[in-house]
Amino acid sequence: MESVIDSEKVDETFDTAFCEVTKKLVNLELQRVAEEDRITAEKEVILEKGYREEIETQGHINSRIVCHFSDELYRYITDTMNNGVTPSEEEIHLFLNEYINITCGHAISSLNNLTGKRSRLTIPKFYRNDDQLELTNLNEEGRYLVYRSTTGMLHVFLFYSLQTDQEEGR
Repeated sequence: MESVIDSEKVDETFDTAFCEVTKKLVNLELQRVAEEDRITAEKEVILEKGYREEIETQGHINSRIVCHFSDELYRYITDTMNNGVTPSEEEIHLFLNEYINITCGHAISSLNNLTGKRSRLTIPKFYRNDDQLELTNLNEEGRYLVYRSTTGMLHVFLFYSLQTDQEEGR
């Protein structure tokens, strides 16, 4: 087991999780768009509006994962997870929360197995069109993954830092 992993391995693990879980859960292929994966102020503008999900991890990997769904993609995911029926506005967050929980849970489980150290997910947070999403980059490494599908776009912002054994209290 590797106790230290690099940013490329973290990217690869999340990339695999988003592609595999999306295919398995809602039968949709995500294609990663080849783009510079550094987060810039221009890219963060994407997170100001629309349907967004946020989840964090705590432990060996402290992270904040924020996803922005195009209107078409969030509708497809929520409708498919609800057996083809469009959920009410009050229920949408339940399906997107579950989607992000399963996807990021898959990634964190893989990273936990890889490092032999534990990280846990927090409860996901859902943001609607004009809900304010606070972006404070606490000196964490940031990565940007963007996907295209037949039903829309998914933008994934990963902010994370890896804890040393001393920081974990060992």
